[in-house]
Amino acid sequence: MRKTLTLVLFATLGILSVNSQKAGHPLLSSVAIKEPNIVIRGAYLRRVELWAVPSGTRIAPDNFVLLGKATRTSSPGNDERWIFLIPSCTDTRLTATEIFVKAYDASGKLVGKRSLPYVGVSEVYDALCGPK
Repeated sequence: MRKTLTLVLFATLGILSVNSQKAGHPLLSSVAIKEPNIVIRGAYLRRVELWAVPSGTRIAPDNFVLLGKATRTSSPGNDERWIFLIPSCTDTRLTATEIFVKAYDASGKLVGKRSLPYVGVSEVYDALCGPK
């Protein structure tokens, strides 16, 4: 009886351990340009979107432009790598004052938002399309 109880206890702990690894804490770690991509690092993410804040006055969140969704290039888990191919430099959506990432977990909840470290149309454009 004692051996059976011990076996059941270890089996339960093993299942709980595996489940906790699969359902880890979602996290948006970083965003950076590594040509020809924007690279996003995180953990346990379901969806990663890239957005642009267009130039102009009185720009509200309703005016932000969805550039697209990043693609995970690693296994799901605690060290994910997502990439987004930088659009052609003739794409007018890149005339933006800021580029930022929104990351979501498995339930569709926003995990975090992180911007590229460039502000203003010239800085953003130069970072994405400037001289190499």
